Amino acid sequence: MQMKNVLFKKKESKLSRRITWRVILIMAVFNLFIFGVVLLSDFALAEIQSQMRAQHIIYNIDGKLVTMFKTVEIATINNVAEIEANLDNPAKVYDALEHEFRLNDRYVGCAVAFEPNYYASQGKWFEPYVSFLNGSNERTGNGEDTQIERKQIGSALHDYFSQEWYAKGLDLEKGKGYLTDPYHDKEGGGRFLCSYVSPVFERNGRKVAVYSIDLNLDWLVNTIISEENKIKKLESVENESDSIDEDNALFIQILDSKGRKIAGSEDFDEKTLQNILKKDSIEFEKIKMKGTTYFISSKRIANTGWTLVVAQHIDFVFLYGYALGIIVIFFMIVGCIVMFFYTRHSIRRATKPLGFLSDSAQEVAKGNFDTELPTFKYQDEIARLRDSFGTMQQSLKGYVEELKESTALKASIESELNVAHGIQMSMLPKTFPPFPNRDDIEVYAIQNPAKAVGGDLYDFFIRDEKLFFCIGDVSGKGVPASLVMAVTRTLFRNVAAHTAKPGHIVETMNMSICEGNEENMFVTLFVGVLDLSTGLLRYCNAGHEAPYVQGVLLPCNPNLPIGVMPEWKYIEQEVMIASNTTIFLYTDGLTEAENVVYEQFGESRTTSVIHATKNSPQELIDAMADAVHQFIGETEQSDDLTMLAIKYMNA
Repeated sequence: MQMKNVLFKKKESKLSRRITWRVILIMAVFNLFIFGVVLLSDFALAEIQSQMRAQHIIYNIDGKLVTMFKTVEIATINNVAEIEANLDNPAKVYDALEHEFRLNDRYVGCAVAFEPNYYASQGKWFEPYVSFLNGSNERTGNGEDTQIERKQIGSALHDYFSQEWYAKGLDLEKGKGYLTDPYHDKEGGGRFLCSYVSPVFERNGRKVAVYSIDLNLDWLVNTIISEENKIKKLESVENESDSIDEDNALFIQILDSKGRKIAGSEDFDEKTLQNILKKDSIEFEKIKMKGTTYFISSKRIANTGWTLVVAQHIDFVFLYGYALGIIVIFFMIVGCIVMFFYTRHSIRRATKPLGFLSDSAQEVAKGNFDTELPTFKYQDEIARLRDSFGTMQQSLKGYVEELKESTALKASIESELNVAHGIQMSMLPKTFPPFPNRDDIEVYAIQNPAKAVGGDLYDFFIRDEKLFFCIGDVSGKGVPASLVMAVTRTLFRNVAAHTAKPGHIVETMNMSICEGNEENMFVTLFVGVLDLSTGLLRYCNAGHEAPYVQGVLLPCNPNLPIGVMPEWKYIEQEVMIASNTTIFLYTDGLTEAENVVYEQFGESRTTSVIHATKNSPQELIDAMADAVHQFIGETEQSDDLTMLAIKYMNA
């Protein structure tokens, strides 16, 4: 129960928090990515929807205009034909105009502008015109009782010959017509109008007049206002976004060929106006107008110089995108909060067994290997981890017992090795100076084994005024080499006690080492006998490094190491040495010592130290040892190092 209480307090573990925040971070990044994709897609769809809306408005209004133009065109052809049939009488021309005028409720007036002096009785300017009386635009009943006014409006003040519509009308072919730009006609309807004009021909094909129908544009203005209100009502601009002015959210304009506004509520700046007029159509283009961004679409109306333009405020275009973004952000925040608490709770429950296991592991780490491990309901990865931990717990118990035994055994072996090291070192001369009562000889030696015990050896003694000395290196290291070293040193002492010939000493030792040498171990050995009275040095080298005599390598015949071939005949050599001559002997642990880059100390460095040291054997060996230690640095010693120096000083 106490363990469970402790574990309950640890539910705020670093692991659960770390996993929780990582999961939340991953989900947040994923949600942001989804949000971005949805928002970008929504904005793209909003653009497509707005483009389709603009095209729908354009096609709707353009269709109404085309229908009107077609109706006017047909009526014009009929009326012109009737006028051409009555050109002989000006009164009949008035009758024909009035007949057509009564049939169409969108006409403000009808006129025929004749060539100069076509009717001599009418003068230079003759333009019969029919319209409602006093400019009224109201019809009553079936139109028969409506007051129609007839008048001749051509005059020097109303010189239609100079008007653009008259000149263009005369240039048209028979049956063709065109719609003029809007104008204010004081002489005609007295209002803002546009006219559809077509030429009038005599029977002989000569153009004699221009027929015109003045059209009321109020219906067009009302159509545009109706389209704007319908779209704004559908989109609910006034309720959905306070940042968009209702009047500027969407507006429609019709421009004449010179860019003047025919109908609509907003004016374009000059740059935007020129961009619209130079193109026959604009699908969906973003512009900056008066500091505000709009998307515009436009189309040139057939058979006119007019251009229909639909402009939509950028906020109006992306209104639903903004709304969706706010909704998505709201639900993302709510979802993240819910997900955070749910994920944290779930991860805490999932990681709670790890807390149980962690406490048990701490007890085991303290050395309580009998600590009971928790059990889990589900056989999942944590349960398998618990089973593995139980196996490890049992293994640790066994390992600790084995470790105790091996530690005790290792301590025993180390103790025995220390004893063996002491025994080995006691076998070698270690008192210096060894001959304090003699002034004709100085000897100094050291041995540094690579392990507790080594295979190098040196020895020396004086018998019959002769200095017997040797230095050797057993193949291998450790205990086996130390045993062979002890045997070799004992053989040297025993054999040298009965003969003063180095060759005989080496041969005898070789035969003894070869007997029963099942491990095939061998010893490189140098044996020397120095006659202290004469300075004659006799020596035999059995595969060992040649010693230095006064800084120069002593010539040595090649011989096999002892322990290789029992029948081998070793060659003995001799040389006379002068007084104050130093003999320096060493094992290969000196020249083959390596530094961190595996570079060897070598013979050249050995020679340099010998030449630089001209004093006693001890100073020479100490200088050589210092040079080797500086060279190898922190590198572990890889081989036994043994050095022996003898200085002969017979006067």
